[in-house]
Amino acid sequence: MSEVLIRPVFPADHAAISDLLHAAYARQMRSAYPEPLTRAALPLLTRPVPSLLFGGRYVLAEVGDEVLGIAGWSDISPFGRTCPPGQAHLRHLAVAPAWQGRGMGRLLMAHLVAMADRAGVRHLHCLCPLNAAPFCSATGFDMLGEVFLSLSPDVSLPAAQMRRDLGPHPVHCPLPIEAGATL
Repeated sequence: MSEVLIRPVFPADHAAISDLLHAAYARQMRSAYPEPLTRAALPLLTRPVPSLLFGGRYVLAEVGDEVLGIAGWSDISPFGRTCPPGQAHLRHLAVAPAWQGRGMGRLLMAHLVAMADRAGVRHLHCLCPLNAAPFCSATGFDMLGEVFLSLSPDVSLPAAQMRRDLGPHPVHCPLPIEAGATL
């Protein structure tokens, strides 16, 4: 793997993040959802909330000027409610299609989990598209059940409700890389 930099997200990254989310989600969701539902859901899933994106809990992986992936968590649920103390939500994790299957998702998840753990999060929740559930399971999340994620009055997406306990438990992923560190 080339030299990968994991760094905090900046406002200038907004367009690149939206493009990355669209490319990654479009490719991955095709395996779990019919094309019309994917097409309707993508604009709603790939629009990151700037107030969350730039709050210090999102990181970007890059090599040179190429954006490889993004990961972020928040103490605001996908429904806009503040989480109870010690709880948070995985908000986005996406890897550029050319980098999928090369360990980038696991690297970003490990970094995200370490960030949340250091911030005192004990339970990391995830409401993810069904195609992402196997990845989340492989990185330590437990399936709680299937739900419908209402993205708009006209678009509801079957999704997986998952949770990973943090804290004194062993980390299921490789050691995280500190922001600004390189591989």
